[in-house]
Amino acid sequence: MIAAAVMGSGSKRPAAGVRRVGMGSVLALAFVFALAGPAWAGDAATANAAPAAGVADAVIAPAAAPDAQALVAHYTVRDARGERTLTLVRTADRIEYRQPGEPVELWRQTPDGIARLELFAAEKRSVAWAPGDLRTTGRMPQWEQLASPINPRLRETLRRDGSAKVLGLSAERYRGESAEGRAIALEWLSGEGLPAYYRTGPAKPKKGDAGFYELKLVKLERVGAQTAFTATGDYRETDYADLGDMELDPFAAAYIKRNGHAH
Repeated sequence: MIAAAVMGSGSKRPAAGVRRVGMGSVLALAFVFALAGPAWAGDAATANAAPAAGVADAVIAPAAAPDAQALVAHYTVRDARGERTLTLVRTADRIEYRQPGEPVELWRQTPDGIARLELFAAEKRSVAWAPGDLRTTGRMPQWEQLASPINPRLRETLRRDGSAKVLGLSAERYRGESAEGRAIALEWLSGEGLPAYYRTGPAKPKKGDAGFYELKLVKLERVGAQTAFTATGDYRETDYADLGDMELDPFAAAYIKRNGHAH
């Protein structure tokens, strides 16, 4: 489906040939955010590449009108941990990622940069990161990478390998190999700026293969932006900068123990 407010055309320039690429983890978000920042597939190999055309232009746009539509992409993820779901919700100025058992990650564009909100459903608590907090801790991501669970620049390191149809949409197919010699397969929806399929490792991995990762789009829809994102009205919000002064708050203490605190 096509939502003009949030979609653009991805780069269609094929690489000259297959280049070996070093693979970062795919979609880190809350799980490894304690590192320098979120990691996407291909980060190590594409650090100096120009952003893929279309994704940034499609997502960085004026704030959506009250009746705007959000693009909602539903994925299944398979790796050594098993199978789970991943949901991406995206408008021009907001991006949300949801995975079972993990805090919801909500990103928003502000006049001062990108802000982050972590939502902990069980505790009905949230931690708000101002753009300054993300800069100070070295965790400020790039908006065009947040807009997709796969780094859009990864395509520049792979060779074009035809096309495919996914959920009735046209996808560009890419193939390549990682620096470790693992096969990479990618099907990219240029109009939507999203992966329809991504795999690193063999198509039929052995049980427990730590290098295998598969991301598969199973549903793509548009819904009203007003209801697409997780409602936060009943969450108690805490600024990240204030956590260090909340030693007696069990939630704050557990958060700092798990994630650390730079202030």
